[in-house]
Amino acid sequence: MRRTLGLLLSVGLTGCTTVNVAALPSSRDTRDVFVTTSDVQVPYQSLGLVQATRKGVLLFGFADPAGTSLEDGLRDTLLPEVRRMGGDGIMNVRFHQTQYALPTRLLFALLFFIPLPSQVTFSGEVVRLDPEGLPPPPPNSPSR
Repeated sequence: MRRTLGLLLSVGLTGCTTVNVAALPSSRDTRDVFVTTSDVQVPYQSLGLVQATRKGVLLFGFADPAGTSLEDGLRDTLLPEVRRMGGDGIMNVRFHQTQYALPTRLLFALLFFIPLPSQVTFSGEVVRLDPEGLPPPPPNSPSR
């Protein structure tokens, strides 16, 4: 009985699954750019590689004042860099975000005076699409 309880506790406290979703609103953006984790199938010009990192801490195990989430990192760090380089988008994007299991977050909520380090890093290839290689826009849609 005691061995079974110990096994259940160890499995229950170590197993975890996290799902992060990053929605990119275009209302604040001055120019739309695309983000893809794969290649594009239209002609393009490579403007170079970019890597953007955002670091901060998680307070109380959950509060993220530095914005190290995927959405904040994309919106506030990566997309402005793509626009600065004059790109239409970024392809082959790879990302890495610090993840903590729920028991760790709960422990650091109790130990509120110790912040958890957090960071998100994006990398990819900034590209400018070739206007002659793009298919014509559908009727009744705004042109680029």
